[in-house]
Amino acid sequence: MWLRWHKQIELMLLMMALLILGTAYFSRLTPEERRLIELEAGLEQLYLLETAHFAEHKRYFDPTDPAEGLDWRWMDDYEWEARVTAEGFWLVVRADLDGDGQVGAWAIDDESLQVWSLTDD
Repeated sequence: MWLRWHKQIELMLLMMALLILGTAYFSRLTPEERRLIELEAGLEQLYLLETAHFAEHKRYFDPTDPAEGLDWRWMDDYEWEARVTAEGFWLVVRADLDGDGQVGAWAIDDESLQVWSLTDD
């Protein structure tokens, strides 16, 4: 009887160890993935600010304009292109997140909160 329980306990301990090691290994983010997540979260914040500003003032604002835009430090790390009209906005961000020399581009507009990857980094 003890031998049977002993093997089951060993098997459970082995499974728990593999689960812990697998979780630790697969939950790590590379610096590039972390920067991409931060960029996408920032673009989503900009979308929410734009829609809130439009709801209050009936117009969108240019986040890159020093007069009425935002002074967020993280925005300085990227190249921005903003197209703002009375009907909507389109923000394009270009950056080399992984340092390989190829610049990627991401965009967001007034239609949805979805961040689009225009070109891979």
